[in-house]
Amino acid sequence: MSVRQSTVLLTIESVRNAIGKLIPKGQATLVQTAEVMGFSARTLQRRLAEQGLSFSHLVDEMRFIKAQELIQQQDKIAEVAARLGYADAGSFTRAFERWAGMSPLQYRKRYYQRRIDG
Repeated sequence: MSVRQSTVLLTIESVRNAIGKLIPKGQATLVQTAEVMGFSARTLQRRLAEQGLSFSHLVDEMRFIKAQELIQQQDKIAEVAARLGYADAGSFTRAFERWAGMSPLQYRKRYYQRRIDG
């Protein structure tokens, strides 16, 4: 892997980390993320586009990861939705179904069933 490739990959991982930290604060916007990382919003967009990624895709990805963590902790679905910046539980549930192919409650049930089955 070239130095440029590893730098770009590190940047993408850094973007994911920044988004992950900003989501609970309700600040996972392109401008806020770029600011935290020391870039302009346009530079961040350009670097992501060079890798075939979009900021909104990364936000979705990180929301899904955070959602899985929160659902596994037995948080109420409305609380998970609020912590991830959704206006209501219905919007969150639709997004989760798009990501996982099942509702948050179905996901929780499967998660705990797998833990019991070992």
